[in-house]
Amino acid sequence: MSDWIETPPENRISKDAQIESLDNIVISGYVTINRNAKISLDPPTPSSPSPILSIGKYCYIYPDVEITPSTEKMFIGSYVIIGSSSKIMAKDIGNRVIIEDNCVVHPHCVIYDCCLIKSGTIIPNKVVIPPYSKVSGTPGVDFTIQPLHNSYKKSIELEAKQLQILNPS
Repeated sequence: MSDWIETPPENRISKDAQIESLDNIVISGYVTINRNAKISLDPPTPSSPSPILSIGKYCYIYPDVEITPSTEKMFIGSYVIIGSSSKIMAKDIGNRVIIEDNCVVHPHCVIYDCCLIKSGTIIPNKVVIPPYSKVSGTPGVDFTIQPLHNSYKKSIELEAKQLQILNPS
């Protein structure tokens, strides 16, 4: 018996993932949500937008990730990889973004396209990360945002596609 729920078009969701309000989530396709990943949504109200969470294509969510939208609506773009044990409360995450293991993205943050968030990074509340950025560190200690070469655009896209095929978790 499989440990996965497979939906068209080619989405894989671990049976051990905890997803609330699935009716308020749009998953575009070729998305993997691994074991013990947790997606928590506030119960919808009559004025809530639908969907509350939108996930683009070729996204890979590693085990033990927690996603909790900080606003009424959250967007995760295509080709996004979220590393193990990361906590995501951002407003928006653009296309071609890698968030490595053990990161915390606080509420109301916006991460634009083609960014690399290094392992253990904490992004404070309401911070906007510009496109083509490499982010690392902890606020008040060693938090840095550096330019990322535009060649990463294709590399991130390829890595997201490979993860969908190989599913290493």
